[in-house]
Amino acid sequence: MSTALFDTPQPDLAKPAVARLLTARPAPRREPPFDDEIDIHRPALTRFDRPLPFERPQIRPEPVVIRRRIDDELPDPAVWGRRLLIGLVEAAAGKRPMQQLDEFLTPAIAQGLRAELQRSETAGRRHWLHRATPGSVRAMQPCRGIAEVSATVYVGPRVRALALRVERRHDRWRCTRIQLG
Repeated sequence: MSTALFDTPQPDLAKPAVARLLTARPAPRREPPFDDEIDIHRPALTRFDRPLPFERPQIRPEPVVIRRRIDDELPDPAVWGRRLLIGLVEAAAGKRPMQQLDEFLTPAIAQGLRAELQRSETAGRRHWLHRATPGSVRAMQPCRGIAEVSATVYVGPRVRALALRVERRHDRWRCTRIQLG
């Protein structure tokens, strides 16, 4: 007597297999209409011409307009961000002391950048930012006193991104967040 590990039903091999007929039906000869081509008030032409099950919005929402520049008494955040980016590249290359950028950065950001540049040097290699070339710089202001700056940076054949959050502090722009991509 053998014991089975699993109690699975075994096919009864004594019964002959019943042949099933498969029916192949052709696809409709035309494409169904696009959603904007269906008239809701017109009856469906065929069983394939039906409106989609979700409701259509009656009123389109107004687009949100984000002004590029609100604070006219401060410099343009894109120009300011480009200057900061050039300063960061020069500091990473050793052509400029990092202390010269302290007026553009909050103390926490300045300390973090110094630590990152120093960590690269102690590892025996330079930070990738030392051979970067600034590309396009764009800025927008979602509200008064805050600007968001994005930039592309060319490092050899690669293109990297840089994002800054800039806030108004003591009547000047200061970088409060930085993301090197």
